[in-house]
Amino acid sequence: METAEKVDWATLNAHAAGRPARRLVSKAIAAAGGDRAAGVVLDLGAGAGADSLQFARRGWTVHAYDADDTIASRLVENERMTGSVNFHHTDITDVEEFPSAQIVYSTYTLGLLGADGLATTWPKLVDALPRGGVIAVDFFGVNDSWAERRDIATLTLEEIDAKFRGFQVIDRSVRDEDGRFLADKKHWHVITTLARKLR
Repeated sequence: METAEKVDWATLNAHAAGRPARRLVSKAIAAAGGDRAAGVVLDLGAGAGADSLQFARRGWTVHAYDADDTIASRLVENERMTGSVNFHHTDITDVEEFPSAQIVYSTYTLGLLGADGLATTWPKLVDALPRGGVIAVDFFGVNDSWAERRDIATLTLEEIDAKFRGFQVIDRSVRDEDGRFLADKKHWHVITTLARKLR
């Protein structure tokens, strides 16, 4: 089984560069008021940039964070978008303060920060959202095959709910199934939550 430390993220992200944006992008935009309310998005773990670029095509200003710079070569597409992508080549846990944003967005990344990294980063993301701001994120659940790894944060549903105190949960989906990661078999347990900040 490949571990996060051994993964060649540049190769993985380059391979994923042609994938379409996730439907979660459209759900987050709708929850934040739609394209007419276009503002700022934080995309944590932007990877190859499919989701960041889709936000920008719809008029949003995106701050895309990733430790791999695969997305950088795609930013020439900014010229053809009504929004823009500002790429931050950094470890997310090193960011002291995030810009204020109407949407915080992260898929398959927050768990890779580890328990300590998630604990210090999550409050900063919540603080970046004003009242009415939207957060759309994935967490790894306890059934995930990475749950036994000490460098991965896996959470019970109760622990996830605790992170969304002060939020209205708009939508939640659970992926609990066998699949693959690179060439290896893997059981995925991923809880996706879309929520609006109440205060």
